[in-house]
Amino acid sequence: MPHNTTNSDTETHAVHRTLTIKMIILTLKQRPIKHIALNERAFTLIELLIVVAIIGILAAIAVPNFMNARIRAKISQAYSDIRTLAMAHEQFYLDRNTYPNESESDPWKRPRYEAGLFWLTTPIPYMTTVPLDPFRSQEDNLTTPRAYETGVFTQGTAVKGRQVAYCIFTVGPDLSENGIYSASPFKGVGYNTIGNTYSSSNGLTSLGDIYWYGGNPSVVEQLKIDGRIYNGAFPPNFRN
Repeated sequence: MPHNTTNSDTETHAVHRTLTIKMIILTLKQRPIKHIALNERAFTLIELLIVVAIIGILAAIAVPNFMNARIRAKISQAYSDIRTLAMAHEQFYLDRNTYPNESESDPWKRPRYEAGLFWLTTPIPYMTTVPLDPFRSQEDNLTTPRAYETGVFTQGTAVKGRQVAYCIFTVGPDLSENGIYSASPFKGVGYNTIGNTYSSSNGLTSLGDIYWYGGNPSVVEQLKIDGRIYNGAFPPNFRN
């Protein structure tokens, strides 16, 4: 005898189906569907190694170029600063008939007679500030500022004498004082018996100092720079 489904049972099943469909739709809305292409795949180990190798090659090229660019920028800064200092020295001489005293690389810690660069800023400002040596701070590995160093030739006594010649210099990219000796920049053999002038044609970080001589060249006596003896004449400034 066939089984007859009542109307209430039919309605109950319909309600359950409706609720089930609604729950499925709600769940799908709450969970984002990830669309994965049929041809999508991950990188293989070889491909990753190739990418890492390319990055390493690019870094090996870029880092030295970046460092060399920094050195070139410091060299250009040194040339510009030393020229400005030389002009200030000459203006000072026109007013005083003498050049400023010698100046050590740390004039902020020195008495005035060993901080000649400060004579260019006060009381008459021949320049606004004392420029910092871009190589000295790196050489000394210090956080305190370092200035360009100067040596002078004094005629007369230490008290009543006048400075008639000067030499402004920096150690250069090799970070070693091996060309000019500030205590005696006009006579004898250069510091460390090398006496080299920096020249970029010898290599970007080659030996030698960057310097500028000014004033009366007659004070130069048996000065040995780059294997040459100078008498009554300055060696060429900024040799390249």
